[in-house]
Amino acid sequence: MRLLKRVDVQFTKKNVYDVLESYRSYVRMAGAEYLPKITTAYSFEPKTLTGKNTATENMVIEHVDAEAEVIEIERAVNCIMDPYVRQVIAKKYMDMKIQLPDKAIYMDLGYSESEFYRMLSRGALEFAEAYRKGKLIVYRKILGDICK
Repeated sequence: MRLLKRVDVQFTKKNVYDVLESYRSYVRMAGAEYLPKITTAYSFEPKTLTGKNTATENMVIEHVDAEAEVIEIERAVNCIMDPYVRQVIAKKYMDMKIQLPDKAIYMDLGYSESEFYRMLSRGALEFAEAYRKGKLIVYRKILGDICK
């Protein structure tokens, strides 16, 4: 008997779409300006010794985390081999101007509905492999005999 791993395509794609759908929020958070909190005496709030972060520190941490996530998502999208598939992913999830419905996207790009969704699916699986070294891939475990 041998333990095999197979990709659970449905759950893997769900993970990918969840990450990609959060891209616009991360971009907004990464670009958000943050200012140090100034007390009423016009002095900077001192660092606490309690081990807890101040509101300013939390904003900085969120900003840095959002920047890192944006960079990682963009890196993974750039790893998608087919530039047309990359274009479909970018247009659907990463266009900051306006979030268009799928029909408007595939008509604008000149694809049929079925071709659009095939490209989206293919891109999602490639993205899953590239994003944080396969972190989004969900495996099914299959037990079975392997005949040689």
